Amino acid sequence: MKVLVSGVAGDIGFCIGRILKEWSFFENLHGVDISEDHPGSLIFDEVGVAPRANADNYLEWLTDYILTNQIDLFVPTSEAEIFTISNNLSAIKSICKVLINDEVLIKNSLDKNKTLKYLNTAGIKVPAHGIVGVGDKPMQYPVIAKPRRGQGSKGLRKISTDSELIKLTERYVWQEYLTPDDEEYTCAVYVSKELKSRILLLKRVLVGGYTGRAIVVKNIEIEEYVKQIIEAWNVAGLYNIQLRLTDDGPKLFEINPRVSSTVVFRDKLGFKDLKWWVLETLGMELPNYEEVCAGTRMYRGNTEYIISAREVSEE
Repeated sequence: MKVLVSGVAGDIGFCIGRILKEWSFFENLHGVDISEDHPGSLIFDEVGVAPRANADNYLEWLTDYILTNQIDLFVPTSEAEIFTISNNLSAIKSICKVLINDEVLIKNSLDKNKTLKYLNTAGIKVPAHGIVGVGDKPMQYPVIAKPRRGQGSKGLRKISTDSELIKLTERYVWQEYLTPDDEEYTCAVYVSKELKSRILLLKRVLVGGYTGRAIVVKNIEIEEYVKQIIEAWNVAGLYNIQLRLTDDGPKLFEINPRVSSTVVFRDKLGFKDLKWWVLETLGMELPNYEEVCAGTRMYRGNTEYIISAREVSEE
C-alpha cells in the first residue's frame, strides 16, 4: 500500500513520516509540501511540491496526484488542508481512504470560539471567552488573545487592558487567563469506531511554543473532565485537548482536531494513536493497549539533518 502525507516540511507532517517509516507498514511513503526546501527526502520515498490548500487548483492537483501515484491513504496534517478536505471529503474519499476527523468536530474545533461555545452548551466548564469587538468584553484582565483560527500558539498574546484589546480585530478571540502557569496539560484522545476511548494525560512545559518536556500523569479529575468532552463530541477519531488545572478544576483552552506535535512522544511511550487510526481507517482490527505508567518522563531534543550537494544536484 501507498500513503501520502501532506505538510512534510512542518513538524507534524515530518513526525508522522518518521513513525510510518519505522513502522514499515506501507510499501511506499509519499510526502508533499508547498516548499521543496526541507529534509523530507530523508524520510519519504517520494517528495513533491503541492499548491496551498486555499489555491483554486488545490483539489484538482491533489486528485491528480492521488490517482497518478495510486495512493491508498491520504493524511492531511495542516489545519488549512484539513478544513479544505473536510469540506470536499466525498470527492477525495471516492479515490482513496483519508485520515481525517468527523466534520462537526473539525468545524467546531478549528474555530476557537465555537469550541468553547459548543462545549459550554453541553454543560462542560470552559473559560470565559468572546470574540474581540463583538459582544461582551472581559470582566477582568489579563486575558489571552489569539487568532480565531490558527495553529498552536502562533499569534498568541497576553492582554492586560481594554485599550490593548481593541487594537485587535474580529479575527481574534479572547479567553480568560487560566492559572497557575505550571499546571498545563496536553491530553491525547483516541476514540475507536466502537466509541471506546483511550486517553493519555501529559503534564507539559512549553519550549518555543512546543512541548519541550512532559510527564505522564494519572489524575481522576482531569480524566473525568476529558471523558465529558469525549461524550459531548460522541464521534470516533484522534484529537488533542489542551487544558490547565485551575483552582476551579480543569478548563480546556483549545482542541486540536488532528495529530499533534507530541505524536512521536506518544508512539515511543506505547500510546500509538496514529497507527491505531491508520489501521481502523483501513478496516483492520484495533490492537490492545497497555496504559503507560504514571511518572514516565519525556524530553524533546534536537536532531540535525544533512543533505549533501551531490544529493541535491541529483534531485
